[in-house]
Amino acid sequence: MALLGSIPRSFVLRAPQLLRPSQRLSILGASATALRYASSSSSNPKTLSEQFRRRQQAQTAQPVIPQPDKYRPPSHGKRVSRSETGQRSYGPALTKEDRERMRTKKYPNMMSPEGTFSHWFLNNRLIHAWITLGILTSLAVGAWYMDFMAKTIYADLLPNRKDFFRHPIQSTRRSIEVYRMHILHQSQVTAEKRLKKQEEVEKRKQYRLERIREAEERGEEYQEDPRYYVDEDGVRRRRVKRWFGIWE
Repeated sequence: MALLGSIPRSFVLRAPQLLRPSQRLSILGASATALRYASSSSSNPKTLSEQFRRRQQAQTAQPVIPQPDKYRPPSHGKRVSRSETGQRSYGPALTKEDRERMRTKKYPNMMSPEGTFSHWFLNNRLIHAWITLGILTSLAVGAWYMDFMAKTIYADLLPNRKDFFRHPIQSTRRSIEVYRMHILHQSQVTAEKRLKKQEEVEKRKQYRLERIREAEERGEEYQEDPRYYVDEDGVRRRRVKRWFGIWE
């Protein structure tokens, strides 16, 4: 002990200097690791507000490199974007003469320009209404004529096409008379069918009453067939199952 005390302090080596270089590096690395863990554990934010604040600080601190004008497209201006201005085309602003020339210019595969006949024809509503009504009227007249020629018995009395060209007034009058005769004939046929139906209903009703009278004379009870019923016209009809009371 007296020997160590007599040695000057400047000649006494410290503990790390007495160790080998590899052992010295391991000690320094362990101390640095311990310090890093201690600092990282304290720097972790525990609240969302702290995380958000640190994220904002990291974003604001990140440097932003401006885009060079050499690689900037013409559609995206440097100062004001094209969508925020009245300019809707590339290049310089259009003049009044340019707009007038573009308005009357014919482009391929595009609608006709203003001032042309095709533009007036395609954009005129009266023309389209006239064409539509004309087509519908032609279809209605054609359907009526085909139905008239298929049902009438006076087709031979109608004038032919040559008579219409030679004597249009007389041919029109003759056609009207033939059409009136056709309407009268159709009315007579319909009245005969209606009268015949009424006679059949009356015969069925009388037959049913006769059956009831014969059953009463024999002392029996007349029973109707449950598969049939008698409607308000006295016609015996078969019962049909109705689904939900709507259709049969």
